[in-house]
Amino acid sequence: MIYYRKVERHILKAMEENKQRSLIGSLLRGVSAAITGTFLVYFLSGIIQILLVRQLGRIIYGEYATITATLGLIASMLGFGLDVWVLSEGGRDKSGLARNISYVLRAKLFFLLILFTVTAIAWLYNYIETPIYILGILGIAFDSFGSTFYSALRVINKNGIVAIIQVFTQSAILMVIWFMQKAGLDIFSIFALQTICSGLVVMLLFVILRSLVGDLISYKFELNYIVRGAWLFVFADILSNTYTQSSLVILGRMVDKEAVGLWKPALNVVSLTFVVPSLLFLVGLPQLNSVAQEKKKYQKLIFVMAVGAVLYGLIVLIGLWFFGEVIIRTLFGVDYLAALPLIKVMSLVPLLKSGSFVCVTVILSLNRQKLRVGLQAIVTIVSVIGGFVIIPIFGLYGAVLLYVFIEGLIFFLYTGSVIYLLRGEWK
Repeated sequence: MIYYRKVERHILKAMEENKQRSLIGSLLRGVSAAITGTFLVYFLSGIIQILLVRQLGRIIYGEYATITATLGLIASMLGFGLDVWVLSEGGRDKSGLARNISYVLRAKLFFLLILFTVTAIAWLYNYIETPIYILGILGIAFDSFGSTFYSALRVINKNGIVAIIQVFTQSAILMVIWFMQKAGLDIFSIFALQTICSGLVVMLLFVILRSLVGDLISYKFELNYIVRGAWLFVFADILSNTYTQSSLVILGRMVDKEAVGLWKPALNVVSLTFVVPSLLFLVGLPQLNSVAQEKKKYQKLIFVMAVGAVLYGLIVLIGLWFFGEVIIRTLFGVDYLAALPLIKVMSLVPLLKSGSFVCVTVILSLNRQKLRVGLQAIVTIVSVIGGFVIIPIFGLYGAVLLYVFIEGLIFFLYTGSVIYLLRGEWK
């Protein structure tokens, strides 16, 4: 009997260790699959931006970047935060995925109707200068629906499908832009191309998801359910978009669009490095939610994510600092070497961003979304007020320094909160 008990304990211990290895293996496989595809997507997207920068020039590209940043703020009104809710809830209960997708799509359609109405009125009364905004809103609407479908596919571990579709889409856009160079590019044609591609992708994703999870339409809409479960995610997305895009918008609207045309290429280079921590968040959140009640597995996953984020952030920091000139010269040409000091100043951001992604993953897995929103509200207030005070006085460099400061502030607020929360959870 004693021997039997020893064997039983040994088997149970081995099973537990295998489960932990399987869980971490699942995390790493998910991240690897997503990274492979997303690196290709970001690479292709980067080439597209390089072509646009070279073709349009600083002034017109600065105008394009200002419109894009403005549309980024408007995108919050379409409930992009609902996609994180789909991802988070899917990690807890996959059986309700089709219902949640149905609710999110209907909510986004409602927001879209309101947004189109307001935009059309603003255009008629000349509050916005160009019909490009209407076309742009249609484009971000398709992107919003696509984002919901991509989140749903990640919940059911279909990262490969996500990668294939995203790579194919960016490849198609790149090919069209490449051939359009000779005919001459303008801002309207660029937005039109992106909108058409996004619309076709949404239809494809709808068909794929319907075959995988079933009917996405016939569910009776329950407003209380989605408001109660998702309003914090939407509010968090609005705040996040505001503090990340407001400096670009203020710089372009109040100071100089050409300054935006210089900063945005440098910002594109830095933003490209966010792919790994963002995918760690997208793949890691469902994993953490699935083991939230198992302390050892939970701790191990957090440790793996944190170490990976720090190592990655340090490598990127060193790379941007020492090879920034080569990157700028190769990608954008000598006319943009003035952006080198901006890249060096922003080289710390990938490290801060990597840590922030891990912290947000932990906060959401602990169901502390209200805390996240509160911290984001503080950062947003500082960012907007700081933007209106600092950027008109100090111009481009004031905007860049404010951007780095804001990323540092949100990182330290998130980190302090996570340490406090985990101490309470693990007592």
